[in-house]
Amino acid sequence: MATVITNDRTQIMSNALRRKTRSAPQRRLILAALLLSIVASGCADGLTSPSDTAVVTFGVAGEAFRVQLVGERQIEAARAAQGGGSARIPNGRIVPGAGVNSGWSWHLEDVEFVQVAIELCDGRPSDVERQGTQFGGGRFCPWGARVLAIGD
Repeated sequence: MATVITNDRTQIMSNALRRKTRSAPQRRLILAALLLSIVASGCADGLTSPSDTAVVTFGVAGEAFRVQLVGERQIEAARAAQGGGSARIPNGRIVPGAGVNSGWSWHLEDVEFVQVAIELCDGRPSDVERQGTQFGGGRFCPWGARVLAIGD
């Protein structure tokens, strides 16, 4: 059985579960505690509250598109890009469906802000609209994008 280690408590319980001297009821109890520990740590650390989302509007060559960012890390990266930071290029996976990107038939997920990107994924939102999820090998990273607004 492979164990994902999320913290020391989980490792301790996982080690206890592997001991062969435990009876079946004891192993089930330890397994239940282990699963509860993983779920509890995920609830405390892994889930993002609604306040940790933002919609960022980008401008590219006279066109605009929107991206929903999730988590303080992505939001801070967008603020840094808006403030002139070196990692200004949004780079995300193209997914069908508009989501918050109204006016287009696609949206971006797994967005990060980078300093440089390959030319293959550079372009305009209308280029992505024409080619769909195949544009840029499935990624969109417009070099000339500028953060126009960051909102809820």
